[in-house]
Amino acid sequence: MTFRAFVATLAVTAVLAPAVAPAQEQSLVFAQADYREPTSSEEAMDSRINPDATELALLKDVFVHIDRAGRDRLSGKLDASTAEDKIAADNLIVFVNRYPSHRLRIVFLRMAAGRYLAAKEWEAAAEAAQRMMADPKGAPVTKAIAARYASGAWQMLAIQEMRSGKIPQLKLQPSTNRGGAAHAPRIPDRPWKMFVESADVYAANWSADPSSKLTAEQRRVQGGTDLGQLQLIAAQVEFGYDNIEDAQKRFAKIIEMHPHRADLLETAVPYYLDTFKILKDPKGLEAAAARIEPSVAAEAKKAAEAAAAPDATDEQKKNAVALAKIATELKEGAKGGEYNEAAALMAKADALAKEGKPEAAAQYRESAALYEKFAAGNKTSPDAPNALFNAAIAHDKAKDGKKGVAVREQLVKEYPDAKVLPQTLLLLGSNLAASREYAASVKYNEEYLRRWPETPQRCVAMQNLGVALQETKKPAEAAAVYVKFATDPGCGDDANTTARVLYSAVKMQVEAKKPAEAKKTLQTLVALKGVTDPVSKSYQADAAERLKKMK
Repeated sequence: MTFRAFVATLAVTAVLAPAVAPAQEQSLVFAQADYREPTSSEEAMDSRINPDATELALLKDVFVHIDRAGRDRLSGKLDASTAEDKIAADNLIVFVNRYPSHRLRIVFLRMAAGRYLAAKEWEAAAEAAQRMMADPKGAPVTKAIAARYASGAWQMLAIQEMRSGKIPQLKLQPSTNRGGAAHAPRIPDRPWKMFVESADVYAANWSADPSSKLTAEQRRVQGGTDLGQLQLIAAQVEFGYDNIEDAQKRFAKIIEMHPHRADLLETAVPYYLDTFKILKDPKGLEAAAARIEPSVAAEAKKAAEAAAAPDATDEQKKNAVALAKIATELKEGAKGGEYNEAAALMAKADALAKEGKPEAAAQYRESAALYEKFAAGNKTSPDAPNALFNAAIAHDKAKDGKKGVAVREQLVKEYPDAKVLPQTLLLLGSNLAASREYAASVKYNEEYLRRWPETPQRCVAMQNLGVALQETKKPAEAAAVYVKFATDPGCGDDANTTARVLYSAVKMQVEAKKPAEAKKTLQTLVALKGVTDPVSKSYQADAAERLKKMK
């Protein structure tokens, strides 16, 4: 299967703006996270009777630094503003620790979290938000706002720790890259684990968040969070840590909640379907595709109607095209049992072959037939070229090389831009050389080198091309390829092999009556450093003698 490059979207979750509700009027009511931010120490103390001097001093100091941060920001002094934000946040935490029963403690924690975020103090911001979330008096609105702040902070801490190498990069490995190996679930590293937990708390309390009532544009400006994007990143995190069953549930939830949003479904649907392949559940895949296809198709129809309107926006048109594509892929997935059954048969055949059982060949042939059947019936599917690629491998394993070549040639003809094409061309060049069809081998190796001259596998293609040219009685061309291979820093890394290749090139240049080229190659061979084996050393010695005779 071609698993398109849906990379985890690690965008910063919008958290800095409070997006709070109108201020409560009762000065003695315990304030939740949507309470407006006090503008002065006096306002922050409006519910207190005879506050002590330390309390007043701490709050006054907080608002001095908040005021300085604001002035510095307006003046463009961003470093100074950041420093002031951190000091204000530190002092807010000190205050809450000293006066834990203060009615504005959640508001102060929210203020601290926001300022830590502004200062890029991700872990401190996350911890302040976690305290809000865990507050025993916290209502759903507090849990929602706290989770919004926490998820953004944990996400940014995770990105920072990945960049520094403290935790591994989040890699999303599709079924096609696993070689049939079972998934290996593991607990996410701390920042990603806390991000997922915060995202789940936000999803559970999302409707209580004042920002949930805003439009997408208002949320972007005022600092809300896109619930769907948050859910999508959480699902991808679990997928990346091989918690495939959990990821499957999360992707299913996204599709169920947001069937009209192509921006989410473009990623969620392929990942969701791939979880069934990783879990080796072809029947489940077909059932899942059949189950969700009608709702996506209905949304695609609505989107198409909206896109056809005279005043349709570019975004509406783009959404309609994307939803139509997703609906088509789901329809193909619902009837794509051949692909999944073929993969299961291939895995079964591999197991039989490992045990040395002769019936493996029949299983490979059956797998190849199913892959080809899928490709024939789903020509526009992104999985079609992969099906042909896998069919050819199955034919090879069944010791039917001619059929493998035929299928690969079909792939090259029908899908010239497929991602598997480079490997297909290399295999064709090798297959055809093995069956002594050297002219055809030349053709495919030359095409590979023309299209991908800088890839590491160019060395294999050059070796194969040199042999094929030599066998087709083109010594000058073969010698040129051998010399290029031997002098390529990425290919000629073994001095003994390089010496042998250069010596062969010399003989072909002499045969082709190319004395100038032969002399140059001899000089290269003589100058070669690091030759150790006796045969290669004898070639160097002979080259030196030949050069003397040429002078």
